[in-house]
Order: sequence, then structure tokens, then C-alpha cells
Amino acid sequence: MTWDLTNYERMDAMGYRSDVHALFYTTLKDDLPVLKLYMDENYSEDFLPELKYVEGKHLWGYEMVCENVKWYEDYEDVKAFTAFKTKYHALLDEQEDGKKWKFEFVRVGEDNDDIEREQNDSSYVLSVSTRIEADY
Repeated sequence: MTWDLTNYERMDAMGYRSDVHALFYTTLKDDLPVLKLYMDENYSEDFLPELKYVEGKHLWGYEMVCENVKWYEDYEDVKAFTAFKTKYHALLDEQEDGKKWKFEFVRVGEDNDDIEREQNDSSYVLSVSTRIEADY
């Protein structure tokens, strides 16, 4: 991400912002139909951010991406996401070994050390990197 100083100052005046990314997936393609059914029945896009289907070499599932958002625990949409995540985690704990769905969550705030990560028996698909750029 490249910061535009004017944009950053405007965002700062509007409140603290974060980028948030979550993955709900399986590494067993045969589990995808059940995961899809669960997500369709339990993840309400009326109130929660839109989900997008993703597919990789060894994963199938859904991602949620929110950029430049206010991610405060007392906001209703964040509460709804947390409630869904808790329900999803409970289901993960009940699944048979070898058939567990996976979950990854990363939130990066404006402060350099404000990084929140949560992973449940995951394949570590999401990662955070920082770099220095010079735009002369």
C-alpha cells in the first residue's frame, strides 16, 4: 500500500482506519459444497461485508476484504462479524480430524505495530509484509 499524505491526513481527521481480510476455506475440495451451504445459510451479506469465492492450488472457500474501514469492536457490523466468526469456530471444533475447515483473519491498522492475526488450524495463506518505498 502506498500512502498519499493528503489522503492520510484526511483519514486521520475522520477516525482510525484498518484494512481487514478474512478467509473461510477448506483444503479438501469435496468439503466445498457443505462449506458453501453453511456460508449461504449463516453469513448475511445484508449486514456483513460481501464474500467472494476464492480458489487456489490447495484451497477452496470465501474471502472477505475491507479496506480503509473503521473496525471498532462496538460497531454493529464488527459485532455481527465477530458473532459469525465465533459460530464458525464452534463448528470447526466439532468436525472430524482431517475434515476441518480453515479460518484466517488479519487486521492491519494505521499504527506500525497494530497488526491483529487469528488463524485456526490454517494453511497460513494470509501474511503481512511491510516495505519502504520512495516516490521521487
